[in-house]
Amino acid sequence: MDETSVELSTLLEEEQLKGVPVLIFANKQDLVNALTPDKVAEALALDTLRDRTWHIQPCSAKTGEGLHDGMEKLVKCIAQK
Repeated sequence: MDETSVELSTLLEEEQLKGVPVLIFANKQDLVNALTPDKVAEALALDTLRDRTWHIQPCSAKTGEGLHDGMEKLVKCIAQK
């Protein structure tokens, strides 16, 4: 997760992405050892993001569970801007 956190921080510093909402899919929630959304938020230091809204959506790409919900959340977030 360290590398992912660094990459995300680098991306979010781009001028073109300033203020753009962030949706993170916490995949593999069908597995017993999957990180919880709270642990993902902590590992990515999302609580430090002050210039944008963000959401972590628990999901399973294998079953499709949570994918639609995440996209709906993102659409609502964009529509509010």
